[in-house]
Amino acid sequence: MKDTVQTTTGKRIILRKVKYDQDYIKRSTGEKVFNVCNIILMALLLVFLLYPVLNVLAISMSSETEVMAANVTFYPIGYNPQAYVTIFKDSELWRSILNSAIVAFGGCALSLIALCIAAYPLAYGQFYGKKLYSVIIMFTMWFQGGIVPLFLTIQNLGLYDSLWALILNGLISAYNVVIIRSYFNSIPFSVVESARIDGANDFTILFRLIIPLSKPVIATVALWVIVGHWNDYMNPLILISSTKNHTLQLKLKSLVLAAESSTSNLTTLSQTTAHKGVAALSTQVKNAVLVVSMIPMISIYPFIQRYFISGVMLGAVKG
Repeated sequence: MKDTVQTTTGKRIILRKVKYDQDYIKRSTGEKVFNVCNIILMALLLVFLLYPVLNVLAISMSSETEVMAANVTFYPIGYNPQAYVTIFKDSELWRSILNSAIVAFGGCALSLIALCIAAYPLAYGQFYGKKLYSVIIMFTMWFQGGIVPLFLTIQNLGLYDSLWALILNGLISAYNVVIIRSYFNSIPFSVVESARIDGANDFTILFRLIIPLSKPVIATVALWVIVGHWNDYMNPLILISSTKNHTLQLKLKSLVLAAESSTSNLTTLSQTTAHKGVAALSTQVKNAVLVVSMIPMISIYPFIQRYFISGVMLGAVKG
């Protein structure tokens, strides 16, 4: 693009507007080849990662004959929502979803508070025994008591068959403490010193200054904690006995077992069309269960994606 201006001497000078934009930068042949290879590689990874998810969704919504014939790939053939009808008509499912939501989001809120309180002294504290305090936290990452001591402890505390057993058991993770501590260390210590000069105590500094400045790592750890609670199967299996306190994973497992029992009963029967339909429904229910368990986490991830990416990068600035 060219513009002309007139000087005081009457001469017209041609000015050239140069745009310092990425599109106007001349790239070398090697850079162009690398970009093409990078795009192809990312496209292949996308296919490999996305195809199983689409296949599960397609099987859960396809007709019985197409499922039994193994004709379903990444799109439904002969739309049939019977698997989802079977799942959602169970009244106990909604109760289990509520239990999982209470454990996931309630446990996340309490866990973030406990993690920040545990990480703050490691980042800014100056006290005798700080190294020992750090070693004790790291020790829990390397060694664990095991299932039997965990069960006996929860039982002796009177928390067995309670949602509190799931929340308190996953309250603090040594790995999450280290991640939050690393992010706290990236905040200049002068900020804390200024607040202390102004008369703020440690709790005021933590909750009104440090935590608001640490939104990326808080959002990242929150996602990890929520997903961990939501997908947890072993702890509810061990610590929960009554049906009313079942989480979503336990309820979905019972639905899968019910569908599999319907299929196993066919072994002594002839393979009629009706029996094949029951066998196909079992496969559809299994895949529909996976879809139902994924939907909540997929729904919340886009809202905290930007915090998640920046939190992972910035949380690893210091070790």
